[in-house]
Amino acid sequence: MRAEVGRRTARAAAAAALLLAPAGLGAQEPAVPDTVTVAVVPFSALEPAIYDGGGRRDPFDPLTIAGAIDTGPRFETLRLTGVFLGAPGNSLVVLEDPTRRGHFLRVGERLGEARLIQILPDGAVFQVEEYGTARREVLRLERSEENP
Repeated sequence: MRAEVGRRTARAAAAAALLLAPAGLGAQEPAVPDTVTVAVVPFSALEPAIYDGGGRRDPFDPLTIAGAIDTGPRFETLRLTGVFLGAPGNSLVVLEDPTRRGHFLRVGERLGEARLIQILPDGAVFQVEEYGTARREVLRLERSEENP
């Protein structure tokens, strides 16, 4: 084992001596050019990356549906702060987003990914569509401590 280590060390020392040895008498330094030419490949000439997922979703595609525009706050951030019951088609709810901006909705209207389906005396039923699926959520009216 010790002899093997000695041989490796000797080989490494010999290789280092060859690399660090001064050049022969007849050798000249390589010429260094005054200018350097760089080849620029246009972006359009590069081939696009292709993903073959074997039926799986491409991880680089966005999870939202193409063409869908998010036009409001996320449903999870909304608070129901008011319910106004009136004649059919005239009832509305007041929602508040995190910036404390109020949104007034009637049945059938949308806010972001949520559509108001039904107005209850103390809440509202929404259909929330995210990532190609739909679910129903009920928001209950938040009562302030001053008005129980």
